[in-house]
Amino acid sequence: DPELIGTAEVVRGPASALYGSGAVGGVLAFESVDADDLLADDEVWGARARLGYQSVNEETSASLTAYTRQGAFDGIASFGIRQSGDIELSSGADLPSDDDIQTALLKGGYALTDALTVEGSWQRFTNTAIEPNNGQGVAGTGDGILDRDVEKDITTDTFRLGVTFAPEANDWVGLGFNLYQTSSEVDEIDATIPRTTVRDIETTGFNIRNASRFAIGAADMTLTVGGDWFKDEQVGTDDQTTDGTRGGVPNGESEFTGVFAQLEAVVETPAGQFIVIPGVRYDEFESSSSIAPDQDNSDDAVSPRFAASFAPEGAEWLRLFGSYSEGFRAPSINELYLDGVHFLIPHPVLFNPAMGSFEFAPNNFIPIPDLVPEETQTLEFGAGIDFRKIFTESDRLQAKVSYFETEADELINLSVNVVPDATCFAPPFFQPCTFGTSESSNVDQAEIEGWEGELHYDSDRFFARASFSTIEGTDLSDGSDLGSLTPDRLALNFGVKVPEWNSRFGARVQHASDFEQRISDGAGGFTLQDERDGYVVVDLYATYRPDFVEGLRLDVGVDTVFDEEYERVFAGVPQPGTNLKITASWQFGQ
Repeated sequence: DPELIGTAEVVRGPASALYGSGAVGGVLAFESVDADDLLADDEVWGARARLGYQSVNEETSASLTAYTRQGAFDGIASFGIRQSGDIELSSGADLPSDDDIQTALLKGGYALTDALTVEGSWQRFTNTAIEPNNGQGVAGTGDGILDRDVEKDITTDTFRLGVTFAPEANDWVGLGFNLYQTSSEVDEIDATIPRTTVRDIETTGFNIRNASRFAIGAADMTLTVGGDWFKDEQVGTDDQTTDGTRGGVPNGESEFTGVFAQLEAVVETPAGQFIVIPGVRYDEFESSSSIAPDQDNSDDAVSPRFAASFAPEGAEWLRLFGSYSEGFRAPSINELYLDGVHFLIPHPVLFNPAMGSFEFAPNNFIPIPDLVPEETQTLEFGAGIDFRKIFTESDRLQAKVSYFETEADELINLSVNVVPDATCFAPPFFQPCTFGTSESSNVDQAEIEGWEGELHYDSDRFFARASFSTIEGTDLSDGSDLGSLTPDRLALNFGVKVPEWNSRFGARVQHASDFEQRISDGAGGFTLQDERDGYVVVDLYATYRPDFVEGLRLDVGVDTVFDEEYERVFAGVPQPGTNLKITASWQFGQ
């Protein structure tokens, strides 16, 4: 439940040695709330009840969270439900959907001593859903198989055990250890055949790190060392195939190991404050699958990183920063071994809706078990400002702008070829007929560069945030655009605070430019692979905390006020239309 997110850390690019393979693009690290996050200073227990509704899919939601702090123990228990129906899209069409979601979180910690704490948690997500077999066929293809709805039963459980040891009298020891396991199962049931397909994914792992704090002259140091290990296992089954395997879900496993060290030094000098962060990481992995039993994939790499920032003396409002980092990303099980149908396209000859003929040709995934990891070198630099007391005694203005450039070797890129076979046009038309293939491939050399900027103002009466990003990515071998790019984006979030009414009112504006992806035609020119119109989306929201009921909060909002029809990514389906949302929560305790 998003209400239970306590902190969110966002790291763009491989800027930190603490994160390994898969973190080339960045890291989103979320932590759930503890009892201390919800309790007032003088409270030992509390509870929060929440009800919500949104119109775009007729969704109702409810949750109940209880929490306590009793001596050395703190704990939290939460349960939530969501039920929703068809999604009204901005095009006016309805996307068939029926979801019945249940979520749960149990989390507790106990301080055995002043230095030693143990904690554990269990998190569950279940969803019984009715969804279209073909998510792109909103208007209906006329084909009895593609237009059919299927039932999906989704269950995810995450278990975690953590230990921290941090004696107050010893700055050299700040030890943390986490052991975790996440298992997910997706059962897809088509009762008209009947047919049941299953995808099981299990991740087991641990991480350990120690932070030592010490001083050398004018420098305050924090040295973090540690390691991590995890293993992914995936199994796909289909009760209608002779061997029970499922196309598109390769049976396989991947194992990852990493060790790292990172030093953070804060140095005060007459010229100003320097923060210097060198780090290094070693990663290795091994992947295998029954799809290619004799073609295991393994590799390793050492990735150094260095970052520094400077705040001049007398101009503490200004900070200059820069970094250089190398990243390593191993190919995933699906990138290595994925097979089966990617999507279906109307047959170039046999498809004739007027005659009741609905023939489709597949675009198939091709396994590429010899993919090699991608390695990147990223350079970033920029500046930030932080002003206080500009117009009032309590306001604050923050801004940051940065430029980044990534050189990638063996970049893993999804290539989709939609050219039909020549045999599609000659009798008997299906011997064979496919609309090209989809496969992950290594781009020998690629370049990604972009700018990001953000501005934030806050005061007792007003608040505003603006952000802008632009990114370009090129396959240097032929000049083609990379397949994972996004359009230029501008986001605004602004509003007013009304403390006399314990409320605030705001608006969000999101703008994206037109988007085009060009690929080389092999003859020195380019063809258009993907094209999407730009869009502007406006949302409104308000929050009210009435005085007559302590702990009561009301939130109301309208997303996509002007019912803009748009697509954030290429999916063949527009985003949801205008959506009215309202929630009420009541928090109490003693």
